Amino acid sequence: MAKSSARVRSRGARGDVMEMWQVPKQSWPAVLLGCVIRWRAELTLLTAVIVTLVWLGQNTNVVVMWLSTLGVVGLVFAIPHTRRFVVARFWCVLDRHRLRTCLRNAKIRTMNLDGALPFMLWARPTKTGERVWVWTRAGSSADDLEQVLGYIAPACFARDARITRVRSMSTLVAIELVRRDPLNNPRPIASPLARLGARMQGENVTAEGTEPITAATVTPLPVRTDDGQPASEAPAAAAAATKKATATKAKPAEQATKPVVVNGEDLSDYID
Repeated sequence: MAKSSARVRSRGARGDVMEMWQVPKQSWPAVLLGCVIRWRAELTLLTAVIVTLVWLGQNTNVVVMWLSTLGVVGLVFAIPHTRRFVVARFWCVLDRHRLRTCLRNAKIRTMNLDGALPFMLWARPTKTGERVWVWTRAGSSADDLEQVLGYIAPACFARDARITRVRSMSTLVAIELVRRDPLNNPRPIASPLARLGARMQGENVTAEGTEPITAATVTPLPVRTDDGQPASEAPAAAAAATKKATATKAKPAEQATKPVVVNGEDLSDYID
């Protein structure tokens, strides 16, 4: 009895705490409707493929049916615009499923106490990746999703994950999945201002950064002296100034040596 009571006390003294999440009880119509909404893209594509194959099988033979199907698929992936469209939509569909799985299995709680996950409204491709709009339910917030961004990026095979809050409605949150950086491109990005300026001047439109770099033309500027005259004219100006100063000094000397006679008397000694 002593050993059994000691075991009971030791088990009761353990500090391990496990958080239990309840699964919301839903009727089978609600569960079926949720599955249809989550798998709407796959169900639509599967229905279109089945209808097309059945129609081709009834109106053509087996060889023509498979050649037509493979030709359409090859044409879609051969054209760059349709290929980018299909690849972008594929990542959007994959992000919704992977994001839901990540929020369910993350170490940080993103569900409310009833065990309900946020609604995945829609996903749209962007220039850097995808943007998934999420509607948080009562009992969860954008702060819970922000703490799980470190798990969302690797779960969706992305480079980085960011969150954007809608100011007018805190319930609506956008999760940005970054897969590529448009600025990390070795090719120069054409500037619309350069193209517009070239068109206005009537020149050939070229991408920015493709013009050859030539040496700059350096024109020597004339060096001016303190009085603002060019240096090349400085010797002549200096000679003219010296000549003028000599003439100015010589003129008073000549006037001083000339006698001043008034009424027959020499007044030179009295005039300074």
